[in-house]
Amino acid sequence: MPTDIILAVFASSGFWAFVQFWINRNDGTQKELKQIREDVAKLSETVDKNAAVLARTHILRFDDELLNGISHSQEYFRQQLDDIDTYEEFCIRHPEFRNSYTTIASEHIRETYRNLLEKREFSMKGEIHENS
Repeated sequence: MPTDIILAVFASSGFWAFVQFWINRNDGTQKELKQIREDVAKLSETVDKNAAVLARTHILRFDDELLNGISHSQEYFRQQLDDIDTYEEFCIRHPEFRNSYTTIASEHIRETYRNLLEKREFSMKGEIHENS
Protein backbone atom coordinates (compact mmCIF):
# COMPACT_ATOMS: atom_id res chain seq x y z
CA MET A 1 0.00 0.00 0.00
CA PRO A 2 2.67 2.64 0.92
CA THR A 3 4.63 1.56 -2.16
CA ASP A 4 1.66 2.45 -4.36
CA ILE A 5 1.54 5.93 -2.83
CA ILE A 6 5.27 6.47 -3.35
CA LEU A 7 5.03 5.29 -6.95
CA ALA A 8 2.07 7.57 -7.55
CA VAL A 9 4.00 10.57 -6.20
CA PHE A 10 6.99 9.82 -8.45
CA ALA A 11 4.72 9.25 -11.43
CA SER A 12 2.90 12.55 -11.02
CA SER A 13 3.93 15.42 -13.24
CA GLY A 14 3.62 17.80 -10.31
CA PHE A 15 6.44 16.06 -8.45
CA TRP A 16 8.77 16.33 -11.43
CA ALA A 17 7.77 19.93 -12.00
CA PHE A 18 8.75 20.64 -8.40
CA VAL A 19 12.11 18.88 -8.87
CA GLN A 20 12.68 20.84 -12.09
CA PHE A 21 11.88 24.06 -10.23
CA TRP A 22 14.57 23.35 -7.63
CA ILE A 23 17.10 22.48 -10.29
CA ASN A 24 16.44 25.56 -12.42
CA ARG A 25 15.41 28.09 -9.79
CA ASN A 26 16.40 31.64 -10.56
CA ASP A 27 17.07 32.94 -7.08
CA GLY A 28 20.78 33.33 -7.74
CA THR A 29 21.82 29.87 -6.58
CA GLN A 30 22.87 28.75 -10.04
CA LYS A 31 24.76 31.99 -10.59
CA GLU A 32 26.49 31.62 -7.23
CA LEU A 33 27.43 28.02 -8.02
CA LYS A 34 28.87 29.10 -11.35
CA GLN A 35 30.91 31.80 -9.60
CA ILE A 36 32.14 29.28 -7.01
CA ARG A 37 33.22 26.91 -9.81
CA GLU A 38 35.12 29.74 -11.52
CA ASP A 39 36.76 30.78 -8.25
CA VAL A 40 37.82 27.21 -7.49
CA ALA A 41 39.29 26.87 -11.01
CA LYS A 42 41.26 30.11 -10.54
CA LEU A 43 42.46 28.97 -7.12
CA SER A 44 43.51 25.61 -8.54
CA GLU A 45 45.45 27.38 -11.28
CA THR A 46 47.16 29.61 -8.70
CA VAL A 47 48.12 26.59 -6.59
CA ASP A 48 49.55 24.84 -9.67
CA LYS A 49 51.52 27.96 -10.64
CA ASN A 50 52.89 28.34 -7.11
CA ALA A 51 53.97 24.69 -7.12
CA ALA A 52 55.76 25.26 -10.44
CA VAL A 53 57.51 28.39 -9.15
CA LEU A 54 58.61 26.54 -6.01
CA ALA A 55 59.84 23.60 -8.10
CA ARG A 56 61.76 26.04 -10.33
CA THR A 57 63.37 27.59 -7.24
CA HIS A 58 64.41 24.13 -6.00
CA ILE A 59 65.83 23.21 -9.40
CA LEU A 60 67.89 26.37 -9.75
CA ARG A 61 69.18 26.23 -6.17
CA PHE A 62 70.11 22.54 -6.50
CA ASP A 63 71.91 23.17 -9.78
CA ASP A 64 73.79 26.04 -8.16
CA GLU A 65 74.87 23.71 -5.35
CA LEU A 66 76.09 21.16 -7.91
CA LEU A 67 78.04 23.87 -9.74
CA ASN A 68 79.65 24.84 -6.43
CA GLY A 69 80.80 21.27 -5.73
CA ILE A 70 78.29 20.33 -3.06
CA SER A 71 77.44 16.64 -3.27
CA HIS A 72 74.05 15.19 -2.40
CA SER A 73 72.44 11.88 -1.58
CA GLN A 74 70.62 9.85 -4.19
CA GLU A 75 67.33 10.51 -2.38
CA TYR A 76 67.88 14.27 -2.59
CA PHE A 77 68.56 13.94 -6.32
CA ARG A 78 65.30 12.01 -6.69
CA GLN A 79 63.41 14.80 -4.94
CA GLN A 80 64.90 17.25 -7.42
CA LEU A 81 63.93 15.00 -10.33
CA ASP A 82 60.37 15.03 -8.98
CA ASP A 83 60.52 18.84 -8.94
CA ILE A 84 61.77 18.79 -12.53
CA ASP A 85 58.80 16.60 -13.54
CA THR A 86 56.34 18.90 -11.74
CA TYR A 87 57.84 21.96 -13.36
CA GLU A 88 58.02 20.50 -16.87
CA GLU A 89 54.43 19.22 -16.71
CA PHE A 90 53.26 22.71 -15.73
CA CYS A 91 55.28 24.25 -18.57
CA ILE A 92 53.71 21.84 -21.10
CA ARG A 93 50.23 22.92 -19.97
CA HIS A 94 51.29 26.62 -19.91
CA PRO A 95 53.56 27.39 -22.88
CA GLU A 96 53.56 31.09 -21.97
CA PHE A 97 55.30 30.32 -18.65
CA ARG A 98 59.00 31.28 -18.67
CA ASN A 99 61.20 28.20 -18.83
CA SER A 100 64.45 28.81 -20.72
CA TYR A 101 66.94 29.07 -17.87
CA THR A 102 65.49 26.13 -15.95
CA THR A 103 65.80 23.82 -18.95
CA ILE A 104 69.60 24.02 -18.85
CA ALA A 105 69.70 23.50 -15.07
CA SER A 106 67.42 20.46 -15.39
CA GLU A 107 69.66 18.94 -18.04
CA HIS A 108 72.70 19.46 -15.82
CA ILE A 109 70.97 17.83 -12.83
CA ARG A 110 69.95 14.82 -14.94
CA GLU A 111 73.43 14.48 -16.41
CA THR A 112 75.07 14.69 -12.99
CA TYR A 113 72.59 12.16 -11.60
CA ARG A 114 73.36 9.72 -14.44
CA ASN A 115 77.10 10.09 -13.89
CA LEU A 116 76.84 9.56 -10.14
CA LEU A 117 74.48 6.64 -10.62
CA GLU A 118 76.91 4.93 -12.99
CA LYS A 119 79.83 5.53 -10.62
CA ARG A 120 77.78 4.89 -7.46
CA GLU A 121 79.24 8.02 -5.91
CA PHE A 122 76.28 9.62 -4.16
CA SER A 123 77.05 11.51 -0.96
CA MET A 124 75.94 10.16 2.36
CA LYS A 125 76.62 13.31 4.40
CA GLY A 126 76.57 16.24 1.95
CA GLU A 127 80.36 16.38 1.64
CA ILE A 128 81.97 18.83 -0.73
CA HIS A 129 83.91 17.35 -3.65
CA GLU A 130 84.98 18.25 -7.19
CA ASN A 131 82.30 19.11 -9.78
CA SER A 132 80.81 16.18 -11.66
